[in-house]
Amino acid sequence: MKISKLILAGAITTSTLLAHGFWLNSFEATSHGSKLVTVGIGTGHNPTIEDSVSDRVKLKSFDLITPEGKAIALKKPLKGLKDIYDKDSLKIVDSNLAMQKISFGKESEKGTYTASLATQTGTFIKYLDKNDKTRFTTKSKDEIRNLKKILSTIKNTVYAKTYFVNKSWTQPKAVGHELELIPTNDISKLYIGDTITFNVLYKGKPLESGYVTAKSALNKGDNALFSNVRKGKAKFVLTNFGQWMFTVNNKKDQDEVTISDTASATINIQ
Repeated sequence: MKISKLILAGAITTSTLLAHGFWLNSFEATSHGSKLVTVGIGTGHNPTIEDSVSDRVKLKSFDLITPEGKAIALKKPLKGLKDIYDKDSLKIVDSNLAMQKISFGKESEKGTYTASLATQTGTFIKYLDKNDKTRFTTKSKDEIRNLKKILSTIKNTVYAKTYFVNKSWTQPKAVGHELELIPTNDISKLYIGDTITFNVLYKGKPLESGYVTAKSALNKGDNALFSNVRKGKAKFVLTNFGQWMFTVNNKKDQDEVTISDTASATINIQ
């Protein structure tokens, strides 16, 4: 059975710094004769429009990358939004997902476009207070009151991408993230049972070891699938329609601090 539409979306799963996962969604439409793609940020626990972006999330970059490599700045989520309604156990707020429409005309550049974002690096500290209680904070060490002992420190950065094809597939290039998942086969022409392949890069070079996880949003109760990273390569077989989330994490210990980079991708098969 042919997959009529496949969108590869960068995703960020739940990290130690964020209570929710963090990713990019893209939604494609051609019903009016021209190609429209709506790009927006996703957050929550599943790769859908599930929640709204918290003010605590700080982005370092959020861009649309053309097939030729030109970076166009995209609109970031708003800050300090007020409640629309909050009475009788009913609360209404703006859906702060930085949704924006990309329209392709007849003369638009052909190829694979990439929307990508990177968060600012956050610090997460686990420590004992002077009463020997274990506590957690995103504050710096100097800002912690009642500190007895630092148990662990993690510096975490999350990355997200979404890829979509205008007319014909071209191989997307690395955008310079510390950790990247890049598809290497035509995501606009896949069938159930086909294999999707990725380059897994760390600092621009093939990640030597690790693993990528894949989980179907249609089968949340199922165990995740795993693919070992071998010389910067990973692959999965597409077994059903719906959304799939792929995630890779790379950790390095450096001067008693764990450096944690997370990047992932969500495939929407429609």
